[in-house]
Order: sequence, then structure tokens, then C-alpha cells
Amino acid sequence: MWANPVRDAARWVMKRARWVSLAREGVRKLARELAELDPPPWPEEHHFVGEEELTLRYLLVLDALNFCFWPGKGRWHVDGPKGEVLDGYYALAYGLKRAAESSPEFFEPRHLASVTEDSLREVLGDIPLLSVRVRIAREVGKALLAFGSARAFFAVGSCAELIERVTAHIPSFRDACLYRGHWIPFYKRAQILCADVYGAFRGEGPGAFPDMDWLTAFADYKLPQFLRAHGVLILDPVLTARIDAHEEIPAGSDEEIEIRAATVQAVELLVGELARLGRPARAFEVDWMLWNLSQGMEVSFPYHRTLTIFY
Repeated sequence: MWANPVRDAARWVMKRARWVSLAREGVRKLARELAELDPPPWPEEHHFVGEEELTLRYLLVLDALNFCFWPGKGRWHVDGPKGEVLDGYYALAYGLKRAAESSPEFFEPRHLASVTEDSLREVLGDIPLLSVRVRIAREVGKALLAFGSARAFFAVGSCAELIERVTAHIPSFRDACLYRGHWIPFYKRAQILCADVYGAFRGEGPGAFPDMDWLTAFADYKLPQFLRAHGVLILDPVLTARIDAHEEIPAGSDEEIEIRAATVQAVELLVGELARLGRPARAFEVDWMLWNLSQGMEVSFPYHRTLTIFY
């Protein structure tokens, strides 16, 4: 099995980083806290799990559209299953779940391949970057049409093979950039897709991937914020001031790439430290733990803002 290029690239970036560094003592302290916890289960309440073909279509659309919820004047949200207000990722997951349950034809490949803004708005309301998400949903539909079904699309033997397939056939999953002349992949949404298929099918059937430890962390907005708050990510003061002033950090800039690479590398260090403490966990499970903890965290500074389709 080939090595995960995300892991190698993150390590390469951090050896040359100018704007972000990692504090080993912060890693050790956070690992001791995580060692007291169990990895959270995959959150079925907000996700659709049903007949295999529809579930796979749902997951592919979900992870294709899972990016950048912050633009706009107000915070986009949907009403949850218990009347609660959901925003961000859970709003997307639950909005699409309702569609899978009430209008499964929305996920038909031919419909996705020609989906309109009105159709997507009917499912998700006034979600930010609607026109961009329409374009990406059409990419998904065209890929499914090319394979004939979601079952055929997901007929792979490993996470590595699924990453290769999804990035080859759906352009918006090609989450990579250049840093000092070197190709740096992150594949955030493609790797999450592996974890979601694994979680939805409980490691069986389409989710029976033998290489879940091949995955890295899913570098996004919330994990860097959480790791910074816990003294793991150390930002240059100039970058700190820009983030705290809500200044946009351009996609593909050295600063943004280093934030993401540091996130991946920090989780790798946490995996190693947890193993040393006798509480082994895989990188995607550590990611789940950190992301879940971040949802209830109150901090005095914002996450970095980067306008991108990759996270």
C-alpha cells in the first residue's frame, strides 16, 4: 500500500514553516486529556443511513458539499430533529438526510447532474455559496452516471483506492496546492468520505476498509482553533493579529498551508503520544475527538477565515 501523501507533505511543510510551529509540551498535555476519553461514535442521529445505494449517494453528496459555511451576513442554519437549531456541518448533514427520507429522487444521478439552484435551495435553504455547491453537486451526478451507480463508484478495496477514485473523477475533491514549488495535498473532504462510509456502515460492506489507519486528520477551520487554544499550534504574532481581526487568509497562501499542515502533523504527534500512554487511537479517531470537543468550546479568538471549496 502506498504511503499517504498528505502525511508526508505535512511533515515536509512543517520542516520549512515560517508562520506556524508546534509545541511538544502542548501535544503531551492534550494527549493526557484525550487519553481519558473514548473516540466518539459516528453521529447517526444527524445522518441518513438506509438502503445501501441511497446511503452511498447521500454520503458522496454530503462530503462534496461540506465546505465553507461562514460567508454571509447571518449564520445559515436548519431546524434539527428535536427542534434545535443546527448550523454548519450538522445543518448540511441533517438537511440532506431529510431529503433522502422524503425525496430520495433528489439523489438520482441524472437529477444531480442537472440540479438547479432552486432545487438545492429547496433542500438546504439559503446555504452560503449556493451556486458553487450546485456546480459541485452536478460533478457528483456526472461521476455517478459514468459508473452507473454509487455501488460501482464505491467498489474499491481501501481508503487509498477511494481517495484515488474520487479525486480522479470529481474535480472539486482535488484538495492540493503548491508550497515553495512542491505539491502539497490535503484531501480533507475525500478523507472524510472514507471515514463517513466506514462510520455509516460500521466497518462492514462498503465501509470495510482495511487501511483506516492510513487516513490523516481532516485539516479544517475548527481543529486549528482548538489546537491553538490548547497551546499546540503556535502562530506568528503577525498571523495571530490577522486571524483575530477576521482578516481573510487567502487559500493557497503560505500561512494557510502551514496552518493546515500543522494541524495534520499535530494529530500525528497526538497519535504517537496516545500510543505511548497506552491509549492507541488512529488519526481519524483523534480528529473526531478534537472536532467534537471543539463544538462545545468557548474561546476568545476566531478560527481562521479562508474562502475555499476544500473545507
